[in-house]
Amino acid sequence: MTGDDASSLTALLCEFGGLWVITRTSRGFTAQRRPLPAPLVVLAATTVPALRELLEHGYDTGKLAELMRDYGAEWDIERLDPGSIWVAVSRDGALTRVIAAGDLDSLRSKLSGLSEAPGEDALA
Repeated sequence: MTGDDASSLTALLCEFGGLWVITRTSRGFTAQRRPLPAPLVVLAATTVPALRELLEHGYDTGKLAELMRDYGAEWDIERLDPGSIWVAVSRDGALTRVIAAGDLDSLRSKLSGLSEAPGEDALA
């Protein structure tokens, strides 16, 4: 890498490094978009017992974390009320899609079905 390439790469990293992962390869350079951070989960309640009920949710937090990791960039996923259904709402902006399921396994199944058949709309 010449001195000009190094200074150009440094300038490029300063300008775009927050949004892109820029690397040098044997064939040149590549830029890959950084993934969006997962949204924060905030639980709100008017009383401590109500907050305890929300925290004692009765679902596997690991499954929810996996869903958020796999689909959180494209879907907002949340439970409507403790003990009720899970919903996923698309983030693509052009067409709002809503998927509802009684549990996280069913929601994952429906979301993975959509990713396999991207041309179909689903409202479950």
